Amino acid sequence: MNADECMETIRLISRGGDAFELPYAAARLAQVVRDANDENDDGEIDSPEDVEILKVESPCLEKVVDFLKYYQTEQLTEIKTPLEDNTFEGNVKQEWYQNFVKGIDQPMLFDLVTAANFMAIQPLLDLTCLKVSCQLMGKSADEIRTILNIPRLTPEEEATARREHRWIFDD
Repeated sequence: MNADECMETIRLISRGGDAFELPYAAARLAQVVRDANDENDDGEIDSPEDVEILKVESPCLEKVVDFLKYYQTEQLTEIKTPLEDNTFEGNVKQEWYQNFVKGIDQPMLFDLVTAANFMAIQPLLDLTCLKVSCQLMGKSADEIRTILNIPRLTPEEEATARREHRWIFDD
C-alpha cells in the first residue's frame, strides 16, 4: 500500500443506509472490503469505493468501524489457544479491547460475532467469540440454552435426537 492510500477514506454503508467513513487502510482489515475494491497482488487499488454491508445494521456497523479504526493504531494481541486463563481479562490484556466488549448487551455481542464473520475480520471474530465463550464457562445446559436462545426440544424431538445421535447422549 502506498502513502496516498494510507490517507484515502472509504465509506461502509449499513443495511439501514447509514454511511460510516474511515481510512481505507483501517477498513482493509475486512476481507469484504478488499474483495469489493479489487486490490492487486501488492495490496494496491486505484481508488477505494464505498462498500455496502447490507447484512449489518447501523449500530453494529458503527461498533465494527470503531474496532477497525482502533485496530489500525494498536493491533489486538493474538488470542492464543489453548487459552491461558479462564477469564476474558486473563486472555485479553489490552484495556481498550476489554472495554470494547464490556457492557454491551447480548444481542449486540452476537451481532458483532455475525458481522465479524460476514466481513471476515478475524481479530474481531476472535475477540467476540472469546467473550461469548467466557460467558458460557461454568454455566449449566439450561443457562447456556437461555444465553444462546436455544429452544427446548419437545419430547418427540429429543427422542429422535437420542436415536439419531446416540454418541451425544451417552451417559
